[in-house]
Amino acid sequence: MRCRHWQSLLMLILLSVMIAAPAYAEQMTSQEDLSTDVKIDREASPEERSAVATEIKQAAEAVEPESTKGILYSGTYNLKEAVLKALADNPSIEAARRGATSAEESRKAARGAFGPALSTSYTASHSDVSSFNNHNTYQWVVEVSQPIFTGFNILATYNSASLTAQSQELALNLAELNLIFLVQQNFINLLSARENVESAKDSVERLASQLKVAQAFYDVGLKPRIDVLRAEAQLSEAEDTLISAQNTVVIQEARLNTLLNLPVNAHINYEGELAYFPFEQPLEVSLDTASRYRPDILIARKATEVSQEQVTIAASEFYPQVYGTVEWVKNGDGFTVNGFDNDDNTTPLSRTTIGATAEWSLFTWGTTYFATTSAKQTVLSNKASEANTWQEAAFEVKSRYLNIINAAKRIKVAEKTVAAAEEAYRMAVARYQAQVGTNTDVLDAQADLSSAEASLIAARGDYMISVASLYNATGSKVPGLTTSDVINETGRGLEADLAKDVQKDMEAERNDDPAALN
Repeated sequence: MRCRHWQSLLMLILLSVMIAAPAYAEQMTSQEDLSTDVKIDREASPEERSAVATEIKQAAEAVEPESTKGILYSGTYNLKEAVLKALADNPSIEAARRGATSAEESRKAARGAFGPALSTSYTASHSDVSSFNNHNTYQWVVEVSQPIFTGFNILATYNSASLTAQSQELALNLAELNLIFLVQQNFINLLSARENVESAKDSVERLASQLKVAQAFYDVGLKPRIDVLRAEAQLSEAEDTLISAQNTVVIQEARLNTLLNLPVNAHINYEGELAYFPFEQPLEVSLDTASRYRPDILIARKATEVSQEQVTIAASEFYPQVYGTVEWVKNGDGFTVNGFDNDDNTTPLSRTTIGATAEWSLFTWGTTYFATTSAKQTVLSNKASEANTWQEAAFEVKSRYLNIINAAKRIKVAEKTVAAAEEAYRMAVARYQAQVGTNTDVLDAQADLSSAEASLIAARGDYMISVASLYNATGSKVPGLTTSDVINETGRGLEADLAKDVQKDMEAERNDDPAALN
């Protein structure tokens, strides 16, 4: 029995060794690999260092940013200067400008169809039958073709290209208008954000002062602990508001940098302040200005005119197509086409032919008729779109005009509210310090004052944005939001036109002619 016991123990030991051997071998291998890694950890040679330095330099050159030479990284811009900078350098304006240039080149291409077309051809042929003692014949042809009558197709095509070029110019003008409004809106939002920062700082200072007073009263046992806790909570909220306002300022500055095509981290000083200035332009003048100079309305009109030209193009197939031609042909049995070697050849060396060609497609199974009908329906559709564009534009002008009036009224109300809130806060603080008021009264008065200041800032900002939006709706470019800064290119002569209208109305009133006032 004892022998069997030792045999079993021996078998158990052998099995343990067999199981542990692979793990031990793996551990030894990993240690050898680790020792190998440690062995290669040595100081690099000068050659290796030079190679690494070269690779780093090449990598740096591969990811080197584009040149920023000429980009302004710091500077000062007011509202007008910021708008002009954006108009000069914003990539979206460059894209619109290229589109206008492309349309102008297309107009020039259409104009070229009025002139003659010159073409030439050279033909070499080989025949298994000898002609004039030669199997090879060569011919050189020069032809001049001049369209005489194409059913007004060429004229209508040119007019269509010209109207399209004008539409692209208007599209450029529209892009500039939208960019002006976008810059003005973000600039005013930046000014509002700065005002909000100052208001938030004042709020923090007031609450910090109130916290000190509440803490002092609590320390001497005159006020409960809850006054201190509420003051601390209100102060924390004011600090959070201040942080958000400061972040908004940074975001608006980055947005303006982007619109002005400046580096997003450029340190630019945008100067200005929220201000109220009277806007005395009547609604009727705004509507009249929009009807004359608003780009999208003019683009809609051009679209209608283009579609009318397309009707003419489609109907041109009803008419014959007449072309005048002049053809010069030179023959020969050599590359120089200098005639044939056989003296008996009666084929002339060269000949000139002058003639005219008239083509008239008399029946096309209604193709031309239905194409013309379709083009006419497109005209009617564009006219309806033009009318809708004007209606939407008129509503936009009216609504933005009313927004100006609304914002002006809000400014007056907010100014009175701020004055009342300041007095209420002053009285609440005095009552609290005199032990006849509560901490709640002070905190509520402070909250009312902060809210009133925020309302005044918002009203002033909305007023300026409303003025900018109305100028945008009327198609007027006014970078500085003052009429002396008008740079409206499509509205050149606007003031003269308005002066004529005013003079006409005055003369009609003197002559008692109501019809002339319409």
